[in-house]
Amino acid sequence: MKDVNEGGPALFVIHNKVYDIGSSSGFFNMHPGGAVAISQLGKDASGAFEVFHTENAESILSDFYVGDLDPKEVGKPNAFKTDIDELRTKLTKMGCFESSKLYYLFKVASTLSICLTSAALVINYGRTSTLAVIVAGLLMAVFWQQSGWLAHDFLHHQVFKNRMYNDAVGYMVGNVWQGFSVSWWKDKHCTHHSVPNVHGEDPDINTMPFLAWSEHALEFFSDFKDADVSRFLIANQPILFFPILGVARLAWCSSSIRFQFGDKVVSPPKALLEKTTLALHWAWFLTLTFGFCSPLRALLFFFLAECGCGLLLAFVFTVNHNGMPVYTASEAKKFDFYELQILTGRDVISNSFSDWFTGGLNYQVEHHMFPTLPRHHFHKVQPLVEELCKKHNVPFHKTTLIGGMGEILGRLSGLAKASTKIRYAAKHQ
Repeated sequence: MKDVNEGGPALFVIHNKVYDIGSSSGFFNMHPGGAVAISQLGKDASGAFEVFHTENAESILSDFYVGDLDPKEVGKPNAFKTDIDELRTKLTKMGCFESSKLYYLFKVASTLSICLTSAALVINYGRTSTLAVIVAGLLMAVFWQQSGWLAHDFLHHQVFKNRMYNDAVGYMVGNVWQGFSVSWWKDKHCTHHSVPNVHGEDPDINTMPFLAWSEHALEFFSDFKDADVSRFLIANQPILFFPILGVARLAWCSSSIRFQFGDKVVSPPKALLEKTTLALHWAWFLTLTFGFCSPLRALLFFFLAECGCGLLLAFVFTVNHNGMPVYTASEAKKFDFYELQILTGRDVISNSFSDWFTGGLNYQVEHHMFPTLPRHHFHKVQPLVEELCKKHNVPFHKTTLIGGMGEILGRLSGLAKASTKIRYAAKHQ
């Protein structure tokens, strides 16, 4: 990466064509995903390209084309990948990539109604009723969680064919309603999609020194200034897990703000839009909190909304992938892009509650394979994906919400015990 930053080549392969997106090419200034493409450097990026882009995007890449892949390096035909392509064609013919605008209108309206109910309770009872403030805080937490799922759908371009429309709603729901930066989210989330559960590359499992998700993470205690604190946290991570989830929203809000002043490439107009919409979020929320509540009730409302949302959001995020296999970068190269998505994802059995609570992310495997597919079609796709996995002997994992959380806690406990053994061995060397 040092050579890339200094103007060196940055190569990847798409459909056996080699592209150079080095810093001197100007690629990152025009790429909507910004620096996300870095996750594919030195790799065959065909799968990642297919799931994130429309067909005409490949013609835009022609400005960065430097040659064809050496025939000796071209991989053998992949029967699994061929069947994936056929499945994508089948889903297109079934209309699964077409969204129901009425469905999303209902989701936007019903989600906003949760916020309005919370605000009404605060405005009318914020100075007189602690119970009303408790209910309002919990409702605000649910509103932000559901806003997260909505912003996720729009920013994955599941709703409109016109990406500008999706982004416009994404900024309203994501930045103004929820307080999470769209640019920050795209940078983090799209990288996760590109390299799920790949140690050192997937930002969603880069949670040291607070949580360790693989044995690989335990090797890096020495990287932290206070290794003893880190070892304590990891040794007790099954107990500290839920309290840590509770502060997740505040951490993400902080990251959203800090992202605006970092070195990631964001155009000046977009930077202004980001800062303005994030300011609007904090303006309406802080006004509601401290303008209509007595001081102690204001703090109670703030705490319940922020920590409640962190718990609700992070609960779903962790069930999606955490506790599933984690691979090193070299191990991940052994798998086809789509196979990696399946091996590292966990589906949650569908019912009315899990579909609503997770915003459709209980179909995590299907979402990673087809991220532009609207959530209300996932139930049609899951049986086809399961059938395909069975045909090619690719493990497909599905469980309940509680079962998934049990697997996560079991994984955390196993790593906590391993970290304790490492600590004991280090003291007796």
